[in-house]
Amino acid sequence: MKKIVKVGSRQSQLALVQTKLIISQLKEHFPQWDFELITVKTTGDKFLNSNMYELGKGAFVKEIEEALLYGAIDMAVHSLKDVPQDLPEGLEISAITRREDPRDVFISADGRRFSELDTGAKIGTSSMRRICELNKLRQDIQCVQIRGNINTRIKKIKTCGLDGIVLAAAGVKRLGMENLITDYFSPDEIVPAVGQGALAVETRADDEMSLFVRHINDDETTCATRAERAFMKVLGGSCKQPMGAYAEIFDDRLKLIGMIERDKIVKRGKLEGRRSEAEQIGIRLAEELGGKL
Repeated sequence: MKKIVKVGSRQSQLALVQTKLIISQLKEHFPQWDFELITVKTTGDKFLNSNMYELGKGAFVKEIEEALLYGAIDMAVHSLKDVPQDLPEGLEISAITRREDPRDVFISADGRRFSELDTGAKIGTSSMRRICELNKLRQDIQCVQIRGNINTRIKKIKTCGLDGIVLAAAGVKRLGMENLITDYFSPDEIVPAVGQGALAVETRADDEMSLFVRHINDDETTCATRAERAFMKVLGGSCKQPMGAYAEIFDDRLKLIGMIERDKIVKRGKLEGRRSEAEQIGIRLAEELGGKL
C-alpha cells in the first residue's frame, strides 16, 4: 500500500503552484508516495481588503500550522517571507528549497520603465517596505495601497487607474507571467523582504517526515535566509515595521544588505563575513542599524 502524504497549502493560485513544485521535488526522491493537496483558508485570505499591518504576524500561515499541529496534514508549504521568526512549539522548518528570483519588479500600465514615469504617477503595492523604498527612488510618485492575489493586483492597474504596480518577481515568474514585467529593481534599489523568493516546508518536529523533507533542502538558500531571519528577529520584524534583508553567498563568503524604517527615516547597511557565521552577520547588521525596536 502506498504512503499518502497530506500537504497543506493556502488556496491562492500561486500557493497551489508553489505547493505542486514542492510535491514534484519530493516525488523525485520518494516515487512510491502519493500526495494529497489540502487547502486551508488563512486569516490573510479571509480579509483581503485589510492592510497587512492590521493583520499582524503569521496571517498567511497560522491556520495551516494549526492543521499541522492537529495532524490534519503531514507538512505545510509556505512562502518563507510569510513565516514569522518564532514558530509554534512542536513545529520546525525542515527544508528551504532553492530560491527563485528574490527581486521586486514593476509592471507598468503602458510599458514605461519606472524611471520614465511622469511626476505624480500612481503606483500600487501592499507593502510598507516597498513604499519606503519607492519613495526613496522617486519622491514625486504616489504609492497606493492595494491587496489581493497577483491576478487581482494586475487587474487593479486598470480598475484603480494606476500607472503600475510592484510585485515580487518570484510569484510573477512562477505563474508564467514574466512577459508582463517592465522593470526589475536590484536589491540595492529595493531591498527584498526577508526570505523573498524562497519556499519553506514546515513539519512536526517529532515526526519522521521532517527527515524525509530534508532531501529537498537547498543549503545555500538556507544559509542566506538564516542571516536574513536573524536580522529580522533582532529588529522584531512585523508587517507594521518596514524592513528588508537579502543575503548572497559567494564561495565561503556571505554578503548581507538590510534596511529598516523608523520615525520616517530609512536606515540601510551592508555587512560581509564567513558563510559559517550567517546568523551572527544578521545579528550584527541589525544591531548596527539600531537593534530591537
